[in-house]
Parts: sequence; C-alpha cells; structure tokens
Amino acid sequence: MSFDILAPHYRWMEWLLAGGKLQRCRTAFLGTIAPPSTVLIYGEGNGRFLSELCRRFPQAQITCVDASAAMIGKARQRLQRNGLATSSIQFIHADVLQWQPPAATFDLVVTHFFLDCFREDQLRDLIPKIATAAKPQATWLLADFKAVEGGLRGWRSFVILGVMYLFFRWVTRLPAVHLTPPDAMLATAGFRLRERLEIDWGMLHSDEWVRE
Repeated sequence: MSFDILAPHYRWMEWLLAGGKLQRCRTAFLGTIAPPSTVLIYGEGNGRFLSELCRRFPQAQITCVDASAAMIGKARQRLQRNGLATSSIQFIHADVLQWQPPAATFDLVVTHFFLDCFREDQLRDLIPKIATAAKPQATWLLADFKAVEGGLRGWRSFVILGVMYLFFRWVTRLPAVHLTPPDAMLATAGFRLRERLEIDWGMLHSDEWVRE
C-alpha cells in the first residue's frame, strides 16, 4: 500500500469530494482535550491535522508514522509554509504493520482516517500494538467513515464507501475491501468511548476514546 501517487493531489481531491468535513472531524476535540506532552500520530498524510495540533500545543513532542514518503514531504512543506517549528516533530517512514512503537510513551494517540485502510485481521494485530504505546491515562482521537444502515442514508453510504474502496484499492493497493468498525477492538485494548460526534448524515464521525 502506498499513497505516494496521491500526495500531490490529495488536498484538492479531499476538498472536491468532502469540502471541509474531514478536517472538521480531525480537529473536533482539539479544543477540549488536556494539553498533551507526547503525541503519536499514525497516517498523518499531508499535515493538515498536524499543523493545527502544533498551533494549539506548540510544546508537545510529536511522532508521526506514515508509510508514504511523499505524504511526509507534504506535511513538512505545510509546516514550513505555516511558519511552524518542526524541531519537536519526529517523522518516521515505516510500514505501520511492522513498526513497533515504544511502550507506554504517549498521552495522546491519533488515527484519523487511518484504521479504515486495513482488513479486520490486520486491525486485530495493529490496534493492540498501538495501544501498548499509550500511557495509562491516554486519550485516543479517531476520525473516520461509518457505514450507515437503512433508508436513503444507508443507500448513500453504501454507494460512497463502495466507490471509495474501489478507487483506493486500484490506486494505492489498499488492503481493505470494506470498512471494519474498530470499536470492539479499542474496548478490548482498554479504551472507552467518551464522546462521538457525527456529521454528514452519520457517515463521518469523530471520537474521543480514553484509557480505563
């Protein structure tokens, strides 16, 4: 799987297809969480969330793990354009399924529009691995798509998600063929859903999970 080919186009594609909805989901809880000292971000992409995080919490030590070198480059460029310091950010170019995070290190974990890239069997390995990196009182922010059931909303989400997965599998070799809800796996890993915000007829959601 590689998003390198989409890196130059991802920003305009996101705006064309979703406007500001995805960014609204990414940043939904930045104004309410406790200031983090250490942050672990998986699949940051072109740096839109990272820039907002740095503006709000400039003292945080941030680790960004991404399988796309091109996306990391875009994130660096965005930070520079916005005049944001990068000295407190460590970018790690790695296959997230293989990379092992340091244990009990981060008080904030972020996986925005990331877990939807993986098959259920991969998530069963990946989510517990990510959880080992979280401190005992950590917060986990997660924004993603959601399959809606019933009526026009259900039909709409079925079509949009189906087209989306076909496109990304063709272009990026995405492992997943459909959306796997991670809620039960997060609960098994010791996290509890504190709050969920839904937009776009329930098809997009932003979560704040906390460690029990």
